[in-house]
Amino acid sequence: MIETTRCRIMRTAFKDIRGINVLYNDANVWAYLGGKPNLARKIRGLISRILPGNNCLYWEVRSKDTNRFLGSMSLTPHHDGMYTEISYTFLSSIWGKGYATEAVGALVKYAFDVLGHEKLIAETQSANTASCAILRKLGFYEEQRLVRFGAEQIIWVIDRQGEDLNDSST
Repeated sequence: MIETTRCRIMRTAFKDIRGINVLYNDANVWAYLGGKPNLARKIRGLISRILPGNNCLYWEVRSKDTNRFLGSMSLTPHHDGMYTEISYTFLSSIWGKGYATEAVGALVKYAFDVLGHEKLIAETQSANTASCAILRKLGFYEEQRLVRFGAEQIIWVIDRQGEDLNDSST
């Protein structure tokens, strides 16, 4: 388990299905992820989180105060096959409150300090300005822009020596 000031970050377990399902049904979340997923995509997503493949790690983020499900994060192989990608989705009802910045910052630190990664990738639509701001605030830098999934994506990078996560709790 990883803890921050306001969050408890735990590896995904079967008990998390209800929260993940709420996340999959949050239309605002999927606006930058190719649209609301159909039932088959939801089922594949749930299974991959409960029974992850090689080099795939999934976490659920909960409020320390209320134990309320806030979102999901992962470390999985990136499309390039060379690096690990950090991904995150949080319920739209908590956007703008700093939870994502806090939790993602803690997972980046964990990936470097505990798992020994030297470099992490994040990929987000350029139109998702809030996600871009989170990554920038955590010390990620833009490496590349490309079109994938029918939209312009930005490949963000953070290197172990470039990490600057002191602000991650705001």
